[in-house]
Parts: sequence; C-alpha cells; structure tokens
Amino acid sequence: MTQMKAMILGLAVAALASASAANAQSAASGDAARGKELFLNNGCYACHGTTGAGGGPAGPRLAHDGLPPEAMLQQIRNPAAQMPPYTAQVLPDKDVGDIIAYIQALSSGPAANAENIPILNR
Repeated sequence: MTQMKAMILGLAVAALASASAANAQSAASGDAARGKELFLNNGCYACHGTTGAGGGPAGPRLAHDGLPPEAMLQQIRNPAAQMPPYTAQVLPDKDVGDIIAYIQALSSGPAANAENIPILNR
C-alpha cells in the first residue's frame, strides 16, 4: 500500500509541475500591451511603480530582475511576504500571462544606470 501512495503522490506532483509549466509557457506568450493595462488597473503599480521599478518598502523592483515566468506565476498565485494572493478567480490565467509578458517586456530593455540619465551627468 505504501508504494501505491508514493506512486499516486509522484503522479500528483508531476501533474502539478506540468500544469505550472503550461501556465508559465502561456504567460511567456502573453500580450504585453494588455498586461500593462492590467498591471495598472489591478493596482500592481501601487507597490511596484508604474514601470516595475519598485523603490518603496511595499513592493520590490520587477523590471530587470530576470525572474523566469514560473517564478512570477508562483509569486502572483502564492506570494511571499506582504503581497496579496491573486487567485485564478480574482485574476484569470490569461490576465496573469499578459501581466508577466508586460514585466518581461520591461526587463528586456537596458537597465537604467546613472550614465544614461542626462540630468545626473552635467
């Protein structure tokens, strides 16, 4: 009986991992423009800034952090620290995918540094 339980548990873990990977894959191919709207409309900007730069005590920087879609999905659905969870009932998978696509679009550009900010180089 113990082997049967172990096999069932193994299959359940594999199914969850597969579902998570499928959701992350979907997230990676989301609509970044729609994701920006959702990011703003769902209040993500309140903690993470309008461009994902963070900067406050409430939300860390998202842009240029290099997190894979799987990690972003995990944080959105089962957050660590003070972030509220966004369940599928609150934020459907397609919306999460679009938000992740927006965050990845922010991350694909060059990171800001002092050399590229004209006012700091006078």
